[in-house]
Amino acid sequence: MRSLLLVAILVATPAYADLYRWVDPQTGSVKFSSYPPPWFGQPALEISAPATEVVVYRPPGAPKPAADTAKPSAAASVLAALESRLAGLTQFFSALPSNTDFSRAGSGIQQQLEAYQAVAAELDRLDPAGAARRRQQEAGFIETLRRGLEAQFSTSFAPAKK
Repeated sequence: MRSLLLVAILVATPAYADLYRWVDPQTGSVKFSSYPPPWFGQPALEISAPATEVVVYRPPGAPKPAADTAKPSAAASVLAALESRLAGLTQFFSALPSNTDFSRAGSGIQQQLEAYQAVAAELDRLDPAGAARRRQQEAGFIETLRRGLEAQFSTSFAPAKK
């Protein structure tokens, strides 16, 4: 009898179960269960039901699942937003006509230039590897800015090097 009990203990496998998490539509409370809610797996009912999250069981020491490549990380989202803003500012400066007197534009160009410098500095901080590429992109409109400032002040102007 003891040997049978010992064999049963040694052979017993742990129970693995996924958990289901959802918000109860009637009470608004969060529910956890090893059984799915009644609407789970039925497309017609899932349309009007709250979303159900499946919490997959991972045994202790199991490697974490590979990161979902379809969903960008928060850092990548921030970099993409900053790159987009920088591209918009670059386009603004590139569209400026050369040899235009900037004094007629008021403080708008100055504000855009300050915004550009702030975005570029933040991108350089977050993505130092892309700094050289960004400097090459800005070379064209820096010349336009130099000409416009010369026209405004009627003197030679050399922008500060970074």
